[in-house]
Amino acid sequence: MKTELCEIMTRHGSDKGHGVHNYTIFYYELFKDIKDKKMNIFELGLGTNNTDIPSNMGSSGKPGASLRGWKEFFTNSMVYGADVDKRILFNEDRIITFYCDQKNPLEIKNMWESEILNNLSFDIIIEDGLHEFDANLIFLENSLHKLTNDGVYICEDLKPNTIELFEKEIPLLEKKYPDCKFELKKLENSLNVYNDNNILVIKKF
Repeated sequence: MKTELCEIMTRHGSDKGHGVHNYTIFYYELFKDIKDKKMNIFELGLGTNNTDIPSNMGSSGKPGASLRGWKEFFTNSMVYGADVDKRILFNEDRIITFYCDQKNPLEIKNMWESEILNNLSFDIIIEDGLHEFDANLIFLENSLHKLTNDGVYICEDLKPNTIELFEKEIPLLEKKYPDCKFELKKLENSLNVYNDNNILVIKKF
């Protein structure tokens, strides 16, 4: 079932709401009641169209598409983003982006401690960067402290082997972060031939 968020994301050129991914159906139900709140939203991975970068969107990709989609959907929120590809960083009304190598804990720390982000916490953090378990885990463990109470952290595009690794890792994470609930979700999508239409949802109490 197509939602307002599906239309917004698709119009901006994001793959979150059409084709091989249909995250926006889930996101709409999760976020529709808070869409007008004043919040801070962060997404790692701007969607580079430079094909020399791993996990790129292809040469026809539109960098920043989902950030602009979030800005339109969350009408009163600030949207922040980061990417390892410095060539696609940009700033515009209610959007600020930063460099970040999610495989490097020091680079993640430097980003969070930058002048703009240092004193901010985030209601929503979405990790759509390098789709590898080690990179997912490094960014998660170095970023959960930036999530507000009642905030949501989501890791997208989990491949089957990543799902298996997280199934083993989650009991350890639950002990390490007792104020967080971890849940793997495998979303139905007949168009997803890559079997990666899966997300990890973390809710902080």
